Amino acid sequence: MHLLHRSKLLIPILASLRGGKDGCGKIRSSSSNTLGSVETQALRATYKEQFLPRTYVDTHGNFTKEATISGIKNIIDIFQSDLIQGQTLLDVGSGPMLLCSLIASSRFKHIVLSDLLESNRLELNKWLNNHEDAIDWTTPAEHIAAFEGYDDVKKGASEIMERTRSAICKVVPCDVLEPGVLPEEHKETFDVVFSSGCLDAVVADHESFRMVVCNVGTLVKPGGLLVIMGAGGLKHYTVGAVDFSYSNLTEDVLKQAIADAGFQITLYRSTKFEVPLKTSDIFKFFLVASRA
Repeated sequence: MHLLHRSKLLIPILASLRGGKDGCGKIRSSSSNTLGSVETQALRATYKEQFLPRTYVDTHGNFTKEATISGIKNIIDIFQSDLIQGQTLLDVGSGPMLLCSLIASSRFKHIVLSDLLESNRLELNKWLNNHEDAIDWTTPAEHIAAFEGYDDVKKGASEIMERTRSAICKVVPCDVLEPGVLPEEHKETFDVVFSSGCLDAVVADHESFRMVVCNVGTLVKPGGLLVIMGAGGLKHYTVGAVDFSYSNLTEDVLKQAIADAGFQITLYRSTKFEVPLKTSDIFKFFLVASRA
């Protein structure tokens, strides 16, 4: 937000309105711990100890569901639009998932995947190296091939998977609770930073969410884009027998976190989850935000 000020007395007020470094600094200084709340740190420990990549894909990676196919179409629409520019992309908190990369590889030839968990990074590297035990991404690749206009979706899926392997440069550790997010040896900034089901899933409270958005925002080049997909109004979800806390975001908290990190939302879509015979505040969101 650009404001004219008449006096030095207004500078602190305007700085907090603009967000960016000042907004993030305020968030970090107001937090009792720069790595997030006690609850968020406990959640991170639960992920490290109990998250099962294969179980997650089996539970939440049904690529034949209409909602999932619709989500694929939304991502394709964005990555084929004029909003997306540049050459480099970081997927923050990839998990064991490759959906974003399969789509983004049509535009980006320098893609970096990242995740906190070694087990997730192992699954990604298995696929990159054509390991016989790798998760099979043929079905979503076929959906993408159909959306991209291939007449032969099986051949198209094969080509999409090969171009994706060529585009992915590396799989690296990341920790969105850390101010730098990426290890020093992998530190760089990107034209687009993408995150799906990560930033909203790895924190237990709104203050920690604002902090991780600020942390991840530092990886976006000036003029670059932050693209986030996730869920709001959700308090927990399960993977196998393990119950993981969730951030329970509202739209106001989400949008303010983006502004505080120094970004302006250029595209925002949200859809309510349909829960039979129940009233639900849960919603899916998709946003694109530009860095000043």
